[in-house]
Amino acid sequence: MKLHQQRTCIGCRTVTGKNELLRWVLKEGTSPRVVSLDLQGSAFGRGTWTHGTEKCVRQAVQRKAFARTFRSAVDDSQVVQEFAAYEDQLAARQQSGKHDESGSEI
Repeated sequence: MKLHQQRTCIGCRTVTGKNELLRWVLKEGTSPRVVSLDLQGSAFGRGTWTHGTEKCVRQAVQRKAFARTFRSAVDDSQVVQEFAAYEDQLAARQQSGKHDESGSEI
């Protein structure tokens, strides 16, 4: 039996499979510390998770959930804009007909 890793979305507080969420990390060397998307899921350090919806990302910012999760003062002012850019990239890939990471056309 294979266990699926579960994470909690800091926006809506719903427990979901890790593969259904986006990972956010702190950029090192910035002051105040800046929150950034970790699309590869391989950035060093503590991460936090949100669903890939604008609603959850906005809720996390409004609730100051990033600062609470990272136990540090953070600059989350650009989080919604970074998420919007991420969505734009996804839409552009879908329109251009690019394949997913597995190379499958399905």
